[in-house]
Amino acid sequence: MDNHMAQKTWEMSNNVETVQSVDDLYKYNKKQQQDILTAKPWEKDPHYFKDMKVSALALLKMVMHARSGGTLEVMGLLLGKVDANTMIVMDSFALSVEGTETRVNAQAQAYEYMADYTENAKTVGRLENVVGWYHSHPGYGCWLSGIDVSTQMLNQQFQEPFVAIVIDPVRTISAGKVNLGAFRTY
Repeated sequence: MDNHMAQKTWEMSNNVETVQSVDDLYKYNKKQQQDILTAKPWEKDPHYFKDMKVSALALLKMVMHARSGGTLEVMGLLLGKVDANTMIVMDSFALSVEGTETRVNAQAQAYEYMADYTENAKTVGRLENVVGWYHSHPGYGCWLSGIDVSTQMLNQQFQEPFVAIVIDPVRTISAGKVNLGAFRTY
């Protein structure tokens, strides 16, 4: 199979949509984001968000990070924006956390890195906000454990809008398409 055919197969398996104007989808409008963050429509309707879009860059970084963990869970943050009822993940970055087969624990180092990364991103013109977190469940599917639900609820209390993405790198490799789930709590 040639590279072009492999890419097309991957895009079809993962429901990749080609957007007509990349600039419109990925352009960050500070005023628009401030307006929606001030209005907080998700507080009135827990089902406010209807769609999730993840850029190929963010997806690739999450999959590669999840695969690098082997049988251990990994964790990272999502940068993006809100557009109407859609959360758009534009980028992601890995966190240095203590991972086990069933849990990830962020230490003080990881929190310091999060703050530094987001601050440095803004200084180079990446104005997106942290809109969520991701972690892996290697080999056991995409769902939120009790601890994950508590973590997500806490984040939604203090960092709205916020989404949790769970990715299973083992099932991704065996199925030939990305195995992930996006979650919010209410």
